[in-house]
Amino acid sequence: MKTLIGVGCSHTAGIAFLKNLQKSGDGSWASNALAKKYHYGKPTMEWVTYNLTWMAKLNNYLQYDKIVNLGVGGQGLEVNIMNMKSYIDNQKDLSGCLFIHQIPGLSRVNVFHRDIDKEWKWRPIRDFIATKGSSVMKFLDYHYNEDFYNLNNFYEIYYLQKRIENLGGKYHCFSFDGKGQYQSYPNEFWDSDNQILSLDKFEKINDIMQKNLIYFDSKLQARKSFREVVLDINWLSMIKPNKKIFEGKKLFEQGLLKGDGHFTEDGNEVLSDLIFKGLQ
Repeated sequence: MKTLIGVGCSHTAGIAFLKNLQKSGDGSWASNALAKKYHYGKPTMEWVTYNLTWMAKLNNYLQYDKIVNLGVGGQGLEVNIMNMKSYIDNQKDLSGCLFIHQIPGLSRVNVFHRDIDKEWKWRPIRDFIATKGSSVMKFLDYHYNEDFYNLNNFYEIYYLQKRIENLGGKYHCFSFDGKGQYQSYPNEFWDSDNQILSLDKFEKINDIMQKNLIYFDSKLQARKSFREVVLDINWLSMIKPNKKIFEGKKLFEQGLLKGDGHFTEDGNEVLSDLIFKGLQ
């Protein structure tokens, strides 16, 4: 069986089309305009996955047997990595499986913290900052470095790619941020002028992590440089023909959902075309 696995945040999951979602996948359309437009469909995760997402549109090209939606709205790389590991753990063979990973914004680092009701939560750090507790600024000043988390997350992605390939599958990823020659790299990987890859800040963190470690079999334990890892990851080359390619293809632009910047069905179709061309 050939399976397309989509990984990412809400732009992948298609969650913007729905509201009142339950774990069963049942919900309702997010607006009357969407309900009217898709009166012939069903407001469920499955129907949205197979009809409205970029995965559905990409599969019009690929004609795979199954689509697996590992997108989770509002979350970052940690959740993507956790979900891919869980999925892979249940598979003995990934032959015929294609993973396409939409990299969420890198600022969505998850932290385990107490919320204003003193309950423990594992959520993106913006939720922690919003609690405005006395310990927040101290944590940010002394214990938090966003680049450190991103460094380790991309090592995890690299190892996951190798695991997928060893089981016979394929992995590719992209970010909406990319500019210049390599369209799918996140903004955080570029210099201030968005001209060249600038990964020195990540390499410095890697050096700090390892400088005081004493390895007995050092050659067997030393990990690749961050630059090598980033370049070894299978980034899709998604060259946009012009800046207006997505113009008018957001939900709010078509009057389908007020204030919502997620892609419409035809916006996802444009994205799928870029992904398909990047796979060639």
